[in-house]
Amino acid sequence: MAGKEHFEKLQALIDLEREAEKAENLRELRKFPVAQREARGKTVSALIVDGVEGGMGGMTMITLSRPPRSGEELTPFHAMNAGDNVLLTFSPGNLPGSVEGTLYKVDDHRVTVALNSAGPEEEIRGHCQIDLLGSDATYQRMRKALVTVAESKRSRVSTLREIFLGEQEPERVKVPKVIWFNRNLNEYQQTAVKNSLAAQDVALVHGPPGTGKTTVLVEIIRQHVARGERVLATAPSNIAVDNILEKLIGTGLRVTRLGHPARTLEALRHGNLAAQIEDDPAYEEVKELDAYRERLIHRKSRHGRGIQQLGYEERQLREREVGKLWRQARDLEADIARHIVAGANVVLATHAGMSKRYVKGEFDLVVLDEASQASEPLSWVPLTIARKAIFAGDSNQLPPTIYSKEAAEGGLTVTLFDRLKEILPASAQTLLRVQYRMHEDIMRFPSQEFYEGKLIADDSVAKHVAAELPGVAPSDLTSRPVTFVDTAGAGFDEVWNDMLESRENKGEAELAVKLLYELLGSGLKPKDVAILTPYTAQAKLLKTLAHENGLEIGSVDGFQGREKEAVILSLVRSSEAGQIGFLSDMRRLNVAITRARRCLIVVGDSATIGRHPVYARFVARADELDSHRSAYEWIGS
Repeated sequence: MAGKEHFEKLQALIDLEREAEKAENLRELRKFPVAQREARGKTVSALIVDGVEGGMGGMTMITLSRPPRSGEELTPFHAMNAGDNVLLTFSPGNLPGSVEGTLYKVDDHRVTVALNSAGPEEEIRGHCQIDLLGSDATYQRMRKALVTVAESKRSRVSTLREIFLGEQEPERVKVPKVIWFNRNLNEYQQTAVKNSLAAQDVALVHGPPGTGKTTVLVEIIRQHVARGERVLATAPSNIAVDNILEKLIGTGLRVTRLGHPARTLEALRHGNLAAQIEDDPAYEEVKELDAYRERLIHRKSRHGRGIQQLGYEERQLREREVGKLWRQARDLEADIARHIVAGANVVLATHAGMSKRYVKGEFDLVVLDEASQASEPLSWVPLTIARKAIFAGDSNQLPPTIYSKEAAEGGLTVTLFDRLKEILPASAQTLLRVQYRMHEDIMRFPSQEFYEGKLIADDSVAKHVAAELPGVAPSDLTSRPVTFVDTAGAGFDEVWNDMLESRENKGEAELAVKLLYELLGSGLKPKDVAILTPYTAQAKLLKTLAHENGLEIGSVDGFQGREKEAVILSLVRSSEAGQIGFLSDMRRLNVAITRARRCLIVVGDSATIGRHPVYARFVARADELDSHRSAYEWIGS
């Protein structure tokens, strides 16, 4: 009964969450006119069509652009990325009037959209508009998974359910001597692999920043495939799936990546199922069907009329024939896809990108990466076809984003990884301790605050600084791994940006840009630097102040899983009230600090942030390193 109640509660929570997300999207559409939605990066209007062509899987690809506008500080697509779901709206007179699609390629003033269904049959006239969308598909898959798990009896899913609810103990077996594919794994990484092989049901890999979690997962996958097992590797984000794909390509394994090719990194698209379908010999027949369909669409009648000018009966007949050809081509594509997926050693997908149309049967092992960033209902989507599960994540990094306050308070922020961490025995869990990213002085603070002081800096990174990079001159910033630039007393007060519903601090942003150019002046390349901030308004402000090809400016949340040689962190908060808002979520601070490899520069007001004990300890740590500087050293320079 307790199990049934648990899954009923999760269903109620995701219903709350979906309604909250819908309400937020509607609120934005109603609150903000097109101009403001454009400023927020949610809409781009006045687009002209540059071209229409066929793409992977028979999809229609439409390329649109908008010339630069005078005085435009940000490019029109600054907040859009390849893989985003969008609504493409055409000018009146075009049929259909709008169609959903996925952004395939995004440049500063040009974008390519892969349509999810047929677009206009005639030449597109007038301007177009793109709006970012949400999707119901993920919620439907979560609901279906929760019902499947709750109702399952005498199956592997029901066994995993009982273990994950703490009603049954997981089983282990003795592991024979392991022959390593990767001989460079450290002792903690090897222990994680051995524990995963010994587990008959479930194991956890705790991967703090830079500890080589993906490397471990790849070894776990290869070891299981060597046993003749079929593996599914999933994660909540596309970038995490691509990280695993990148390391698997070249191993000799047959791998295929599910999901829209636009959501796969361009360099890895040959590993995507859509590209593999096109490379299959049987795809020639699909191309022939699609070519015939196109000719039929554009064929004139015996009176020289196009499809739009045909009589009703003749047009209906033509459209039925066109539709039949479309279905034949897509059915053949699906057959090819199922054949490729069935023959793969490893199938990769996001949790929400699991297509039961192509994926049949169970997997001997399901690997769930970024498990601490996926809500429990989302994690159950791949688990419904698992015989065994390996979770990898870090509870000290950011949790899944939840729109509904009620759902969050009801427990939707508690991930399955979080629960299993408390339930599973120590023998089923491994902490990776050696990190290969950060200078030991950058590492030491997060290690003490979040990992009980257990992290170890590998010798290859323990002492490295930015000044050792090729072409970089030693300076006070490039020779120090950690610098805290204190704005206390500088008069850099935060302000509330009502349009973006976020906070910004112009004085602090200008200071961060000065620090950036000091780094660049020492020889650091823009591509090796990131300016991060917890606030979207501050990120947007920074983008108007610094324009360097290759430089990345963005939110801390959006940079999770990434790294740069040098990171400038703008904390923004500075007021007499001393409030720090969501800076008080220490997981955000942990993520921010641990993005930097050789040089971390934190800009903030010690009088404000220092009221929180953890930030106070960070300031004290900067004092110990003799790295506590005053903003006045740069003001007026």
